[in-house]
Amino acid sequence: MRGRWNEANWRLDADALVLPNGRRIPLKDILQWQLDKVDGRHDFTGQWPGWRVRQQWLIAPGGTIRRGRIAEHVLRHVIQMSEWEQAELSRRQLRLF
Repeated sequence: MRGRWNEANWRLDADALVLPNGRRIPLKDILQWQLDKVDGRHDFTGQWPGWRVRQQWLIAPGGTIRRGRIAEHVLRHVIQMSEWEQAELSRRQLRLF
């Protein structure tokens, strides 16, 4: 990888990883992300209370691994379709002016 985001431009302070843009990511957050990834659990707060991740499934509140779940590949497809629709809408709006 070349340029600004090259790994050589990242710094490790006493308790945080410093990105090339100056953002600090605490090492305890990185450790927690990795443990959550291994255990298959993530902290959903705010608009997503009650949602869980088990294996490749996003499970709705009150759902189980067999019922009320969304597969990872379906989420990727929905996100990609939304981005395509936004791009198409932007393209159409530019044509009006």
